[in-house]
Amino acid sequence: MKRLATSLICGFAIAALAIAPAMAAPPNLTGTWAVQQTGTNGTTTGTITVTQSGMGIVGMNAKTGNGYTGSFVNDTQINGKWHGPGGAGWLTIYVSPNGHSFNGTWGYNGRPSNGSFIGNKVLPPSPITAAGKWTLIGAGNAGGFIGPMACKESGVTVVCHVGAVIVINGKFRTKDKVRATWVGPNGSGWFSFWFNGDNNSFNAVWGNGADTTPAVGRVVGQRVLQ
Repeated sequence: MKRLATSLICGFAIAALAIAPAMAAPPNLTGTWAVQQTGTNGTTTGTITVTQSGMGIVGMNAKTGNGYTGSFVNDTQINGKWHGPGGAGWLTIYVSPNGHSFNGTWGYNGRPSNGSFIGNKVLPPSPITAAGKWTLIGAGNAGGFIGPMACKESGVTVVCHVGAVIVINGKFRTKDKVRATWVGPNGSGWFSFWFNGDNNSFNAVWGNGADTTPAVGRVVGQRVLQ
């Protein structure tokens, strides 16, 4: 009977281990980060360098002298501490799955939250491509070019859909500029956009009718990062 009970206990233990969710490898945060922090003294921005080893991170703001340490407690959350000339305290950080952004709250030791922060990893420029999802923001007269835009690219040819009503057909005229035409429920015209150095944003102008007509509006595109 004792042997049977032992076997059952071992069996349950093995089964529990088999179905327990394993913690996946956390995203890699090593690199340079642009961080905006809010608190009772207002909003500040700064640059932080982060080094990650396994589940642990170490960060430093060379300008302010603030240092940071922490460890992943699950795939997306870090519990940490900060210290510097202004004191010391705690951090709770929530990291995006791709490791390109984070947000969180901070406070002094033994006290509740004093403020929040957001961070974006400084990424190297990537090859220019229009393919992907974008958000169009009005800059002046946006017309109907505002909201989500999805683009496909084949060679130099680009086809984009703004919402479900406007279709843009164009080609790369240079390595960073697309010249196109647009068709929508309220007319047709031309659309020209050119990419910034990070390939995650562009500026665009558009007009009605033939591409010899003057521009009547302008928008800014921001890539939707996955």
